[in-house]
Amino acid sequence: MKRKLQSVFLMASLAMSFNQVKAQEYQIIPIQSGFNADVIANGVGTALSSTNNDVDGVSYAFLSRDFQLTSTSTALTYGLPINRIINTAVASTNGLSYQLAPYNGNNSLRLTSTTTSGTLTFANPTPAINLYMLATGGSGATTVDAVVNFSDTTTQTFTGISISDWYGGSNYAIQGIGRINLNNNNLESGSGTNPRLYQLPLAISTANQSKNITSVTITKTGTGGLPNIFAFSADVYNSCQSPTNITSTTTPTSATLSWVPPSSTPSSGYEYYYSTSSTAPTATTTPTGSVATGVTSALLNSLTTGQTYYFWVRSNCGSIKGFWKMKEFIPGQVSATFTSNDINTAFASNEPTVSSTSSCSGTLSLTIPSGYKIASTKVNYTMTALAGAYMSEQKSLLICTTNNTTESTISSASGSSGGTFTYERTGLNLANDLVGTVDFQLHAWRTWGDENLGCNASYNKVNNGTWTVTVTLAPLNLSTSEIKAEKKNLISPNPFSQAINIKNYEKVKQIVITDVSGRNIKSINNPSSSIHLGDLRSGLYILNMTMTDGTVENVKVIKK
Repeated sequence: MKRKLQSVFLMASLAMSFNQVKAQEYQIIPIQSGFNADVIANGVGTALSSTNNDVDGVSYAFLSRDFQLTSTSTALTYGLPINRIINTAVASTNGLSYQLAPYNGNNSLRLTSTTTSGTLTFANPTPAINLYMLATGGSGATTVDAVVNFSDTTTQTFTGISISDWYGGSNYAIQGIGRINLNNNNLESGSGTNPRLYQLPLAISTANQSKNITSVTITKTGTGGLPNIFAFSADVYNSCQSPTNITSTTTPTSATLSWVPPSSTPSSGYEYYYSTSSTAPTATTTPTGSVATGVTSALLNSLTTGQTYYFWVRSNCGSIKGFWKMKEFIPGQVSATFTSNDINTAFASNEPTVSSTSSCSGTLSLTIPSGYKIASTKVNYTMTALAGAYMSEQKSLLICTTNNTTESTISSASGSSGGTFTYERTGLNLANDLVGTVDFQLHAWRTWGDENLGCNASYNKVNNGTWTVTVTLAPLNLSTSEIKAEKKNLISPNPFSQAINIKNYEKVKQIVITDVSGRNIKSINNPSSSIHLGDLRSGLYILNMTMTDGTVENVKVIKK
């Protein structure tokens, strides 16, 4: 067995989590007032010229990516986003975002000592199932209490909320944003992982979820660091519950979109909207169509093959409409998934290349509908590293064996630990224009483990049921004259002396050569672009060509 110089099992039982479509409606909550400190340096000039306070009490502040000490200073590769939008890194709330206050004014509620408090007032009072607070602790972890204020003057109190120090804490919404010393303008990148802003959830009780939230009052209760609160977002409440788990079933020119109804069936059914633009409809957008109560699908016709569409559906509860929920789909896609077993990996002492061979592979076949061809290919799968192997030691390659074309590069994971890595590659052209039955192979290697085991799944493997090949179709669109011309030009030269060339040879599955009496002379499977026939006697022959789409073409040729 090959041994690593150092084996650190950081993730002995790493499990991948997959975000599924949920009923959440995440919305940014604009803050109308309440920030009391500008702790984010931005623009051109000294840090002190664009801030009025620090984050931590010892002269360190955040900075925007557009900060430059002078107009000729090197542009930063770290910092807070210039557009002030933070898309959370917390996997359980995928799709949640925050918007920071403008960098040229107060942008933090900074609480300096125990019992200090402040109130952030919402520009648009909003009902919520959950609030999410974006905050950090400067110069140490700290605790706060939060009082959520509702429009009916009632409140809900959260006590002992722990805010981590801005270096090294968990449940961060963003990391690696760097900082600057206000006294000397020294920059610190944070090595790509620090400082951090954290996401703190506040679960609104069921009795309060339908109430509009007007503000949140925050009080520093613990010793230690300085709380800095930067933004709020919410999982917004709506009494008209949304459908979930939207799925699509497509043909080349149509699609059926289906969904799971909410626990409370909407009284007036559902409204839907679809477009080739990803711009989401608003509450006032005119729907494309609707379906009655109890119907949980919509049929869309006259679609363009291979075009990406966006479909939204919302519940219609009469006077109240639910939130739009989206599904992306492409009409004219054919998929196949490998479910026979895990795909083993072959040991590779050197880095494999696109021309490397492997005895470890799986095979998938797709049948392309008559009248269509492949426009692009997508592949996805997961690989698991275990028994001391690293994810970075996984190597894999997709091959279209119908035309013997490979991807342009070997795929490899990252990470010096075990675990499961998800692969997805889109827009591949290795099978473009193929028709009929098209075959694919996935080759898999490992670069560490017991090399004597050969093809084995003990160290790295492709997980059963995860390898899927999806092809997007395009119509052949050949006119009658084009079809005749294509058939006429299948073979050249004609007459020939030694060899003939086959146009679009990858579309030819078999050639059977007969003489004029019908006697079989020669049979060639999966011919190349040129075949040698110099051993034939001079005369007339018929090439019976079986194509990959199942059709048969008969071409007369003359041997000189």
